[in-house]
This record gives sequence, C-alpha cells and structure tokens, in this order.
Amino acid sequence: MSAPLLSFISAVYNKADVVLETLALLQRQRGIPEDAVEFVFADDASTDGSLQALRQAAETDPRIKVIANEENRGPAIRFNQAAAAATGKYLLALDADDMVPANAPRFLIDTAKKTASPVVFGQSRRSDACPDIPQDAAVTVSDSPLAFCASRKIVRMGFLCERQLWAAAGGADEQVFIQDQSLPLRLSAAAERLAYVESHIYFLRPTGESNLSRNHMQQHHDRFFALLPFLERPGLTPGARRALVSQLVSAAWKARRDSGERLPALSQAALAYALNRLTGFEPSPRYLAARAAELRSLHGIRRPGAAP
Repeated sequence: MSAPLLSFISAVYNKADVVLETLALLQRQRGIPEDAVEFVFADDASTDGSLQALRQAAETDPRIKVIANEENRGPAIRFNQAAAAATGKYLLALDADDMVPANAPRFLIDTAKKTASPVVFGQSRRSDACPDIPQDAAVTVSDSPLAFCASRKIVRMGFLCERQLWAAAGGADEQVFIQDQSLPLRLSAAAERLAYVESHIYFLRPTGESNLSRNHMQQHHDRFFALLPFLERPGLTPGARRALVSQLVSAAWKARRDSGERLPALSQAALAYALNRLTGFEPSPRYLAARAAELRSLHGIRRPGAAP
C-alpha cells in the first residue's frame, strides 16, 4: 500500500467525552479517497478512558494509529510523537476536542498546491458549529512567513503543512509545554512561503475543565518562552523582530496582570508595554532576561517532564 496523502495528527489527554466525535468528523471529510488518509493519535497518559476508546475505534478502522504512553509529558511532545509516526505527504494537526470543516482537507491541500506553499494557516473561532470553508475564500500568500506569522499572531492548530517541513522545523519546541505558539512560529521560520485562508478553517469547542486555554498563566509563560529564542535567530527581519518583541512584552505584562503572586516591578512592565504599543520600543536584553527569570519562578506551571 502506498503512503497516504494526508495524516490527521492529534495529542490526546482526557478527551473521552469528545475524541470519538472529533474522529467521526474527520472520517467524514470530503474530496480525498478514504485510502489516502490516516489518523494518528498520541495519548498523553489519559486517565478517563480516551486511550481505550481510540483503541476500540482502531479495531474497525485500520487507518487509525494509536500511540500509548505511560507518562504525561504535555501536548508539544505528543504532537511531535504523532508527527513522527505519520506517513502522509501532508499533516493536518488539530486538538482532540476541536473540529475542521468536512471540506477543509481538500481545500487546504489545493491551496498549498496552487500557491506553492508548504504550510497553510487560516482563521479559527470557538463554535459548536463547523460549516464548510467557502470555495471563494480569499487567500493571502506571504514570502516572509515568520514576519507574517508573528504579526498576525497565528496561534492554534488546524493548519496544514508538508511532513517534510515539520521535520525540517523540528516540530514543536519541546522545552515549552503547550505547542500552540511554537509550532506556527517554527514552521513559518523553516518555510520560504506560507498561505493564509482569510476564513474560518478551524473551530474550537467551548472550553471545558481540562482545556489548557483556561490556565492563563500557563498560556502567558509558554507564549513568552516560545517567542524568546527567535530574537537570536540569524537574518531576522526588522518586521519579524518588531512583531516578536511586541508579543514578548505583552506576554510578560499579562503574566504580571493575571498572577495572584506579587511579582516585582509591576509599573516597569506596564511602562514597557505602553511604550512598545505607542512607539515600537524594544526593551533591553537585560529587561527580557529579568522577565524570563521571573516567569521561571512562577508556581503551578507545567514544564516538559514534570508531573501533572
């Protein structure tokens, strides 16, 4: 059997209530032959029956691959694990409790081919509904992918990329627990071109108790450390740098704002945030290093390899 055209990949942690519904939506995608698709799920030591549900589904659909793990190490590591097990030319990454329209795989692959783009992003929103992507949806193409990704603040799964690009980018940053920020940035940095669909291609279900998006401090922490390494990247364009610094300053300020701890220098963070927004001011490396040390000192933050 030849390699599939498309691999849906997902990291799973305690999503037994929705993961089979997500799988069923993917199985009903249109426009790609059934034998040209596979589904790869990396379970992150779920405790609610998610693994058992997926294994049972795999008994009736040989296209499903289920990876079991004994340790909970976080979605960044598990998405990379799923990508490594995938064999499709293209990968479509999504969270186990979210949805892509039935015409999304065909639309995104066609867009990748038409625009010669190894990665295709698009808009997302929270919704119980998952309508098709309009066939006349506008598509923006950028030959400065990292600057575009950073300035448009692309953060989410639901994108399509060539499997070779994922490998070249090194996938998600495994030093950061949540993959949402690091994956788009790293893929964009490794690509010569990207396409962006100016319509909704990804739908997030309403947040539940297990959603990482409910943990704002984890989000701010991981956003900061996903962004920080890019400032040392050779050949970084001024536009990319401005966009990256803007997000770094924002993450540091929001971490102070939302923390229940009395982090120091609150007025300094507010001033840096305001100056950056008004003038594009870039704080000194010393300031960013101090903010990094401050964020590393926070309690209750998940880091790869730590117990949940």
